[in-house]
Amino acid sequence: MSRVTDETPSSSISITCAWCGAEDETAGRTCQICNRLTVRLPDWATHEGKRFKWLTRRHLIMAAVSLVILGFVAWMNYPFLPDPAVILFKRPITSLSSAPLPGQWSMVGWDSQLSRYLPRVTGYPVGRVLWTKDLGEPTRSAPTVADGVIYVGAHFKVLALDAETGNTVWELETNGPLHYSAAVAGTNLFVGMLDHRLLALDRKTGNIIWEFRSQGPITTSPLVANGIVYFGSSDQFIYALDVSNGNVIWKEEIQGKVRSSVAVYDGKLFASDTEGNLHILNARTGQARHRFRTPTLATSAAVPANGLVYFPSGGKLYAVDANAREIPWAFRFKQVWTQFWLWRLPLIPEPPAQKGGLWLFTPDRQGTPGIIASPAVTPKQFYVGDAKGNFYAGDALSGAELWRFQSGAGILASPVVLGDRVYFGNETGVFYSLDRAAGKVMWQLSLGAPIEAAPVFAEGRIYVRTSDGKLHSIE
Repeated sequence: MSRVTDETPSSSISITCAWCGAEDETAGRTCQICNRLTVRLPDWATHEGKRFKWLTRRHLIMAAVSLVILGFVAWMNYPFLPDPAVILFKRPITSLSSAPLPGQWSMVGWDSQLSRYLPRVTGYPVGRVLWTKDLGEPTRSAPTVADGVIYVGAHFKVLALDAETGNTVWELETNGPLHYSAAVAGTNLFVGMLDHRLLALDRKTGNIIWEFRSQGPITTSPLVANGIVYFGSSDQFIYALDVSNGNVIWKEEIQGKVRSSVAVYDGKLFASDTEGNLHILNARTGQARHRFRTPTLATSAAVPANGLVYFPSGGKLYAVDANAREIPWAFRFKQVWTQFWLWRLPLIPEPPAQKGGLWLFTPDRQGTPGIIASPAVTPKQFYVGDAKGNFYAGDALSGAELWRFQSGAGILASPVVLGDRVYFGNETGVFYSLDRAAGKVMWQLSLGAPIEAAPVFAEGRIYVRTSDGKLHSIE
């Protein structure tokens, strides 16, 4: 083949066709073999370039296709990147949230973190029962309160009550008992049912606006954040629906059944399950970020705060890094590593602890189930009770015990923190108000039946559900 110089006219340059490999073709003319236009390529891109003989059109196309496939697999399997299909095509219509306004308690746990912590309160309840309402057969549904109306689940019905008197505003018959709290967002009320339905109701009338049917009983209180209503089901799925119409934004299958309400904070969703797992998902897309495992079932909801996630499992309170991320297959690799280490194979070091675990708070159990309910969490402390009647204050960052108070009977429900005080009830029906600095009793009140649902606070009053089916308003 002739040597090409800068002075050689392009019409007389003899080259090899880049399309079919035919030699002695003229640059700028159609190839005599494949009839495609031939062009002069730089030496590094021709077969004459010894270092780049592999750089053919076919190889470039194959490399590009491979990169696209590998990129797609990485996108779908790693928790670090959002799912583009959900981001682009499944956007919620509104930005409604069930975050409470002043004087309200519009969702389970008070806020989307389920912290049960109200830092500023004007006037503390003095421990006097204003009214008591018999709701019939007992359920475990804690009330929600908004704009002077209490919404609560009862036996085969949803009730709206006047907060001043306890009188019924409206009621909606259901196909079963309602054991979970409702959520208020805008003009709607959201209720999860054991008959697999999530209902969106007009909260002024109780009329059904839309409904969604899951594959199993809905076993959590719904929560609304950024236009999405979140809930878990016994079908082992966590659902995220458009709050406006019930359309599915995403749903994610997890390891166990979800029996406790989910929490949403800082763009992440936190959920515990009956297999003892804490799941951390992307709240917008549902993609898994981390799974923290415990040996026994998680008994109540996770509470994200202070960069941690607090959740009870097996009678203990775990604290996990809220930003932990798990690389796919890393846990299985560590299981194999651990087995080799247990076999005392040479040169195998001790495996590291499970990723994300920070500390563990273990109460004095003495044969009891220990901690059952979720804690209330402030920026500096957490507060939680156990089944032996001990009520604890602990350091929120280190897990160190600060003080304890013995209530005389098991504590089965979460407390609520109002300013400088903390409130909780026990199995004998005694409701306590403690100074949270040292655990001193400010007042106590006997309500006559076990307290198994967490108290709520709105408009200067505490509302407590007892196991005899009664709802008490305490001022």
